[in-house]
Amino acid sequence: MGMPIRAGLVAALALLAAHHAAAALDYPNRTIRLIVPFPAGGANDIMARIFAAALEQQIGHAVVVDNRGGANGAIGTQAVATAEPDGYTLMHNSSSFTINPAIRKSLPYDIVKDFAPVANLAIGQGYLIVVNPQLPVRDPAALIAYAKKNRVLYGSAGTGNPLQLAAALFNVHAGVEMESVPFRGTAPALNALLANTIQVMFVPPASALGYIQAGQLRAVGFTGEERPREFPEVPLVKDVLPSLKILGAWHGWLAPAGTPPEIVDALSRKLLKTLDAPQVVELVRKSGYEPYPKGPAEFAALIKESAEQMAAAVRAAKIEPQ
Repeated sequence: MGMPIRAGLVAALALLAAHHAAAALDYPNRTIRLIVPFPAGGANDIMARIFAAALEQQIGHAVVVDNRGGANGAIGTQAVATAEPDGYTLMHNSSSFTINPAIRKSLPYDIVKDFAPVANLAIGQGYLIVVNPQLPVRDPAALIAYAKKNRVLYGSAGTGNPLQLAAALFNVHAGVEMESVPFRGTAPALNALLANTIQVMFVPPASALGYIQAGQLRAVGFTGEERPREFPEVPLVKDVLPSLKILGAWHGWLAPAGTPPEIVDALSRKLLKTLDAPQVVELVRKSGYEPYPKGPAEFAALIKESAEQMAAAVRAAKIEPQ
């Protein structure tokens, strides 16, 4: 490469870097679209809206939540993977993001190559086991005994969804064969549970809080290490099945690959700053999660670790890739 060409390339790279830096200083200057790859009403939607509202207050521009459910999050996730990498189309996702590679023979995106992790914000402490009140059980031991003698249907937000995976692992550890009925999201599955079309669900506490308080659903167990803050009377699954402890999903934001690092870093700092607000932390905890702030590099490591753990869980639950 001759000197004039090399000098021209260096100058072009310097100009591009300066352009990205300037864009980061001016970012954001218009509405941000936040794609949630699940229907409204579920845990992903609830958590996305908490942080979207908090970010709006900080940046002075709208953050519009765009729910695109289906295929265990794959449809909405693909929309982000192919979006313009300018920082104005983002995604709020959770552990489903790292499960899909283990349960699908092919995906229209790569969870590492096609995304830029921005920030992880929270992590769940476990899942509630909720039942339709017509089911005659009030604790994990009674559910196991009933399921050994009767047909029981459990719902989830799709095959391989963390909710389905939690129930599948419960089956393995408890030696029962509750049957999976997948839905397009948590909210439709809860509607089926309310109607007694299905009998059991594993859900983040926030998803079922109102229904339990109204007596429309009954909480019979919790998969975490400690009893949930909002339901201190609910028994722990680990007291009956010591080998089974399932924490809830992580929740974080990602951008399309190719988004300028300066914009990713600027957005990450703004998102993590939302956790400085006590009211945001309170909302996160009321939703059954704990703050878990991780910047781009740490979030990337969390995604890698999560993908490995989820692949192992899928194998243990004997879920065949489709």
